[in-house]
Amino acid sequence: MNKPLLFAAAMNTRMLEHPITQPQINMLKSWGYIEIPTVPKLLACGDKGDGAMAEVGTITDRVFEILGNKPS
Repeated sequence: MNKPLLFAAAMNTRMLEHPITQPQINMLKSWGYIEIPTVPKLLACGDKGDGAMAEVGTITDRVFEILGNKPS
């Protein structure tokens, strides 16, 4: 892989906990992709739990960390 690939999933808690989801995430990670984990909060469906996409600031911080340059 020439460039890093990061992914930030977002889904309902039940989807995240489905037996097929973690193996698929692990497959992406085994290919060298970098996961930005989901976070727990009130989801769009009204449920409260894990599965929400990380905050924009968390995602951009991780991108800059991987690229090694953060704008001032």
